[in-house]
Formats: sequence, structure tokens, C-alpha cells
Amino acid sequence: MATSPPTGTVELVMPASSAYLALVRATTNSTCARLDFTIERLDDVTLAVDEAVSLLIGDAVPGTPVRCRWIPTDTGVQITITTVSSAQRAPRSTTFAWTVLAALVDEASSTYTDPEVVVTLSAARDWAQSDSVA
Repeated sequence: MATSPPTGTVELVMPASSAYLALVRATTNSTCARLDFTIERLDDVTLAVDEAVSLLIGDAVPGTPVRCRWIPTDTGVQITITTVSSAQRAPRSTTFAWTVLAALVDEASSTYTDPEVVVTLSAARDWAQSDSVA
């Protein structure tokens, strides 16, 4: 049975601290479950988001927030994670951590526009859907 995705965007603003990663994981889980992701796909996306937030927390300017947004799409979800970067650059795509997170979602990208860094992840509900979208 096909259903249309909910239109509501979910946003979480939190301190740039690993103490808040459980909130990010819980929000990713509940958002993806609401969008009818399979358990396996939900786990993959949650791990990718956890890894992306961890990367940004490591370079965040102390005292600045991390903003996470889960935006439903026709086929799944787009997730953006934003913070102010002390490294003044986007995360390197050649690291092991980036390789892992990119393998768990359909698309992963990062940009740096002084002073903010943004990581964007896109994931379809099911790997098969992402391959067959025209």
C-alpha cells in the first residue's frame, strides 16, 4: 500500500556536544519510522546521521549549536546538519568516517560557507527505490 509522505519538517537545535547524540539518533529513528523506512534502512540512515553529527561536533566552535533538519521527500528523507566550524572547511570526503556515512545513504555532500558548514544526506525508504527512481 503506497502512502504519501508526511509534509512536516522536523528540526532539532542542540549544543555541539556528543552528550546530545542520543537525541539525534532518536529523532532520526522516529522520523524514518514515520516515513515507512524498513528497519534495515532506518538503521543505516541513523548510523550515517550519527557519524555526520559527530564529525561536525568535533570541529564546531565551542558554544555554538548544531542544527539538524529532517525534510520528508516523495521517496524518503533529506537531512541537513549545520554548525559553525572552527576548522573553516567542510569535512574531508577522504576520511574513513566520511566513507562509512556516504555508503549508508544515497547521497552525501558537504559545503562550507564562512562561517557555517553544512552536511546534507539523502536517503530513499528502500535501496531498491533509490535505484529505480526516474
